[in-house]
Order: sequence, then C-alpha cells, then structure tokens
Amino acid sequence: MMRNYIVWLGLFWMVLSVEAQSKYQRAEELYEKAQQEYRTRNYHEALDLVNQSMQLAPTADAAYLSGLVHEAMGRDLRAVSSYEATLKLDPRYDEAIFQKAIIYLNYGDPAQAHADLSVLINTEGITQTRGVYFQLDPSGQEQNQILSVNNLRSKLFHYRGQASEKMGEYDEALADYNEALMVDTLATYLISRALLHEKMNNQAGALADLKLTITLDRGNQLAWYNLALLDPSVVLPDDLLEDESFGPTLSLLASRAMSEGNYILAKKYFDKSIQNDDADALSYINRGRILLKMNQFVLARADFNHAKALEPERIEIYYLIGNSFFYEKQFERAAAYYNQYLTADPTNGMVWYNGAMSYLELDNKEEACHYLQRANTLGMLQAEKVLKKYCR
Repeated sequence: MMRNYIVWLGLFWMVLSVEAQSKYQRAEELYEKAQQEYRTRNYHEALDLVNQSMQLAPTADAAYLSGLVHEAMGRDLRAVSSYEATLKLDPRYDEAIFQKAIIYLNYGDPAQAHADLSVLINTEGITQTRGVYFQLDPSGQEQNQILSVNNLRSKLFHYRGQASEKMGEYDEALADYNEALMVDTLATYLISRALLHEKMNNQAGALADLKLTITLDRGNQLAWYNLALLDPSVVLPDDLLEDESFGPTLSLLASRAMSEGNYILAKKYFDKSIQNDDADALSYINRGRILLKMNQFVLARADFNHAKALEPERIEIYYLIGNSFFYEKQFERAAAYYNQYLTADPTNGMVWYNGAMSYLELDNKEEACHYLQRANTLGMLQAEKVLKKYCR
C-alpha cells in the first residue's frame, strides 16, 4: 500500500514538473514572438504577446520588453512602470535602469535621472547583456542591431551631464561632458559642452567647441546654427546651402543679413531656403520684405501672394502688399489692402498711419484725419505731428 502511495506521489510530482516545464516553455515562446513583433513595429501584437508571457511566467526580460513596447507606443509613464517591474525581478538589469533614466531626464525629473545614471557609471565591469535594445535600422531596411550598456559609457556621462545642467549644476555638468569627450569625441557631446560654455559666459570655449564640431562633421546644421548665433561674421559655405536640413540656419543668417542691410546676401539665403522647402510661407514673406527694400515691388507681391496661398490666416500679408502698392504710388490699392488688414486687426497703429498717408495722397483729408486719430490713440508718435498739420 505504501509502495503504491509512493509511486502515485512520484507520478504526481512528475506531472506537475512537466506542466511547469511546459508553462515556462510556452512563456518563452510567447516572449520570442513578442520580440519579433516589436522588431517589425507591430506594437499592439507585441504587447499582447508579452503580457501573455508575463501571465504564465514573469521574467525580467519580458518586463523589460514590455517597457520598450510602451515607449514605442508613446506611453512613457507606463514604460517606467515596466522598467520598475523589471528591476524588482532583477535589481541589476542595467538596461532597464538606463531606459527609465532617459525617460526621467526627458520628462522633468533630472534628479532621479542623475541618480540612475550614477548607479550605472559607478558600476565597474558591466558584462551582462541579458537586456538589449532592439533598435530598428534607421536606414529603413529593418535590420536590427543589439546594443548593450557595455558600449554606452560615454553616453552615460553625457546624459548625466544633461541632468546636472537641468538642475543648474553647471560645474558637475561640465565635468561629465569632459568625461564623455575623453571616451568619444562626438559632435553631440561637443555641442552640449559648447551650449553649456555659453551659459557659463565662456564664449571662447563655446566657439572653440562649435568649430571643432564642424571640423569633425562639416554638415552639422545644429553646430552651424549655434555658431551663427554666437559669431555674426559666420557665412555658410555655398555647398551647404543645398542641404534641406539647414532651413533654420539659413533663416537665421538671412534675418541677420537683412538687419545689417545686406539685402543681396539675405535674398541669397532665402532663395536657397525656399528652394529647399517651397511650402514655408514665412520664407516667402521674409524674402518679400527684402524685395521691398530692393524696390522690386512686383516680385515682392508675388512672394506675399504665394505666402497667402500657403497660409491664408497670416493677415500681415495684407499690409505688406499694401506697402508694395504705396511705394509704387498706387495709393487707392494700398488703402484697400490696409483696410483688409484693419478689418482683422484694428489694433495696429502703424497700419492706421499708413492708411492715413494713402488718403492724404488721394486728397481725402476726412478719411486721413480719421485714420490719423486712430493711429495717435494707438501710440504712433508720428501721427500726432501730422494731425496738427492737416487736421485742425
């Protein structure tokens, strides 16, 4: 009898063992399928599969993958919860620490990001590669690369420097940027250090870093943009004018050239900006302003009308077209456009004044005085003098 009981008990534990083994095996299969769905951007399917895997057998790898999927779906706070769950299962899952640190850095908790990144930096000899980033190939060929924390040491210093900078700890940030650059001389790190130098009123250091960035990466538009902000003498090389990513830099340089009265150079920059992006209404408006300065009124109107077709809600276009007609001494048409503008925005004293000047040229003193009175009420100093002269 006892022998039969022992045999039965052995069979019972054998069945349980087989069932447990089957459950864990099924959980692993679901996890691997979830990986594949994540790699091919089928995020809802990946999340469903990884949740099934977790229900059968919670593992740190599955919890971590759940975090990655939530991040890819734009659910960053939910991703943090998954990374925290990962660390409950495995406190030394370094990739989870890193991922949640970056979320904290980007979403307003630099102190927590700093603490997490410090844990990783202070850990010597990180060798585990259990958790990985399943990064899709940015070329769009959907090839995957595996990247572990092992080869992220310079990035850890760079991100911790950003956390320190957000907390206002500039000296600590500078020390970390220096450490990052000792490991890897990357353009991103140099630009971060340059911007920090500028905050610390070290313009020479900022300029040196930006120029070194351009030496390493000649087409880095962010470096050129910030260099142009700091150094008014910067002129963008002609071959870079063709690069569509240089739109903000072109606009900056064009606006600066315009303010300095160098309309030919300003127009050159806006020509290239429009060539690179012909759907940017502001570039047409600004080029039109330059053409007004160059007395090319018909071309200026063409730009203003093009901008109006792109963005009809930009009401400043009406008074700019009005100005073009005023300069051509077509005062009746100028007044018509000024009135179109004032219908939408009656608070602009300058446009009331321009309208008054048009009516004076048309010998319509009554309308001119009415417009001058409105301009004077809105603070146009010139209006008061003209009122005294024509409207007693």
